[in-house]
Amino acid sequence: MKPSNYKLLSGLAILFAMSLVFTSCKDDEAEVIETPIVCGLPNGTLKWTADGAERCANASLFGDYGIFLTVNGISTQGQTLTLELDSLSVGTHELSADANFMLYTDGLAVAWEVTNEQPGTITITSHNESTNRLEATFQATLANPVSGATKTLSNGQLSIKYTE
Repeated sequence: MKPSNYKLLSGLAILFAMSLVFTSCKDDEAEVIETPIVCGLPNGTLKWTADGAERCANASLFGDYGIFLTVNGISTQGQTLTLELDSLSVGTHELSADANFMLYTDGLAVAWEVTNEQPGTITITSHNESTNRLEATFQATLANPVSGATKTLSNGQLSIKYTE
């Protein structure tokens, strides 16, 4: 082996050993700090609590009004929440399979939906048709259509500027 190759290989070996020493050291007293979830997108906010954790649509949020208002939000943690709202008047309305439908997918893409047997509620607190702005709160116990297991979504808040 040439002396220059030996020096190069020795130098690389030393750098590798030093990188192992420095990367393997850790502070046992280090505190793990979770980054707070930032909610709110330019066209609005969609928040809810599921499995004891606050969630929100912070990756994507849209609202489109055709035959009914479709709202879809996607969380950076992988959850999605879709509402298909037939009733947009101010007041409390039922969330069920027949009217004002809600579909939720968790971080594992397992689907959960409202049912007629156990409807949820959505309360439209404000709807300005001239600016296409809707504000509401909601809660529901959702069922998995395959297993029948349930999941509760609570503290739901919606504030969105939708398109027509």
